[in-house]
Amino acid sequence: VIIGKLIPAGTGINRYRNITVEPTEEARAAVYTMPAYDDGGSYFGPDTFGSGSGEAVRLEEFEYGRDQYR
Repeated sequence: VIIGKLIPAGTGINRYRNITVEPTEEARAAVYTMPAYDDGGSYFGPDTFGSGSGEAVRLEEFEYGRDQYR
């Protein structure tokens, strides 16, 4: 039940099918202040995750935690 009327799933009402939602200024400000991947290392830098060696992870030696359920 949407807006007090039964609507078959996936059909919608024509006047609500093609609408444009504009974010508020508060929402825009919140999005633009989130750290990005290339933000100069502020969150995703080597200080947080360490520097990668470039070596592949050997999956044969990786512990998946399956042994505890056997």
